Amino acid sequence: MLTKRLSFRAMFKKSGADDSSEKEWENVSMPSSATEQTEDATTETTKTGNSAAEVAGGASELDLVFVIDNTGSMSSWIRNVQENVKNIIHEIVVSESCDVRFGLVSYRDHPPQDHTFVTQKHDFTSNVSKMQKWVNEMQAQGGGDAPEAVADGLYDALHLSYRPNSTKVAIVVADAPPHGIGCFSDGFPNGCPSGHDPLKIVKQMGEKGITIYTVICGNFEGQAFYQGIAQMTGGQYVPLAQAHLLTRAIVSGAQEEIALERLMGEAQEAVAEEERAAGRELGEEEITAKLEDMFKRKGTVTRQTRFGGEELPDYEASAALYSGAASLSDVRAAPTREHLAFGSHGGGIDAAPAMASAPMTSGFGSVTSHQCKRMARKSKARGGLF
Repeated sequence: MLTKRLSFRAMFKKSGADDSSEKEWENVSMPSSATEQTEDATTETTKTGNSAAEVAGGASELDLVFVIDNTGSMSSWIRNVQENVKNIIHEIVVSESCDVRFGLVSYRDHPPQDHTFVTQKHDFTSNVSKMQKWVNEMQAQGGGDAPEAVADGLYDALHLSYRPNSTKVAIVVADAPPHGIGCFSDGFPNGCPSGHDPLKIVKQMGEKGITIYTVICGNFEGQAFYQGIAQMTGGQYVPLAQAHLLTRAIVSGAQEEIALERLMGEAQEAVAEEERAAGRELGEEEITAKLEDMFKRKGTVTRQTRFGGEELPDYEASAALYSGAASLSDVRAAPTREHLAFGSHGGGIDAAPAMASAPMTSGFGSVTSHQCKRMARKSKARGGLF
């Protein structure tokens, strides 16, 4: 593959970084595909009439953690991360002029379902070689029953050392639900043996400003859980059939999240003014409408993730059964089994033959209604940021 040698020193300065870490960033090779996408984005910015600063804002901090199922069925997805983690880091740094740190949480299951480990946690680092080492140590094996220790993985992700002003993103990559939602073959039908409730944990993540992106690998019972936890934090979900799209989903999601976070300050001021005038707190739908109108009038342009030219799918109705619940026991006590439904996209948005080779891209465009809705959800999750 053709590569372009790039220096990251000018655009990626880390306070407190040691010399060896900085030199590592300076001497890496950048895949031409990633560089070309950055160049394409610059061209698109010019077409809109907005400067790069107006579209992208200033330099940002990104704390990005992978939360990955390491059980036996995940081999192709783990291999994709292992082969591409450096490219993921490089592309985000180049396109966003971003001070990025990566963390990793691997999870399997509790004994007697699995006797290897429940979770393995690696706190944030900006050292590429260290992150590659952690990723290379992942192996797909074990798992036992159908659900896995998802709650434990989310718990570890919540308790990493996030920077106060960073954009915080957790990429959850999974092909099985958590314990305790009522699915078949659950060795712990009452939930996590450690006592962790994943919905309560996700609520805390939202309050902390951590946005969850879920990559749903294939189709399985209880898929709506992963839609619901993304919805709770203003993130997105990506149902995929093929592992080769995972890298693109991670990069595009991180880029879009950085871009939306840069708009949150402007949104905060506008909605706070509206609330002062109204003398009350606005609801989520009112905030969404206000942001839509404001960004449309200003002609604001931002990052967007698209698959086959379309936005990623919106949440299905069953997602609200999780995002609107106070705890997993409330979901489990539901009179219907709608919360256990399989996803409507079958094996994934790329499962149909016509979509198997469709591109996943990150370009620039006008702020969409879906993005405004997600910003409104973020504000509510953070305890009324506005």
